[in-house]
Amino acid sequence: MAKRGSWSVAPSLFADVVEEDLTKRMRSIALAMLQEIVLRSPVDTGLFRNNHVVTILSPTYTPTLETDVSGAGAISRGLAAMTGLEPYTVVYIQNNLAYAQKLEDGHSKQAPPGGIYAASFHGVSQAFK
Repeated sequence: MAKRGSWSVAPSLFADVVEEDLTKRMRSIALAMLQEIVLRSPVDTGLFRNNHVVTILSPTYTPTLETDVSGAGAISRGLAAMTGLEPYTVVYIQNNLAYAQKLEDGHSKQAPPGGIYAASFHGVSQAFK
């Protein structure tokens, strides 16, 4: 038994475990969000689906001209971007195509009525409640 006023395990070790768990949770939520967004994305050429981008700490505004109907490339790049994820950092998931907002607002018969990002956020937030 530890003496009164002393710690049997240093609080700093506990903090490291908490931060590690937080990072794992953040990565799980961000990956689930990205997967939902990609799967809910309407597909014509695959350009929109391939333009979902994950960045850490700051957004990027460069679209790609490459297509990918499956969305596997966007998910793979997103997962790679999350490799160095640190606790308490901001994860951005965005699509920089000029027509992305129109798709989010329902200007496609293929897009979900509640929006791609909005519906994905709702579903993931309910899953991780």
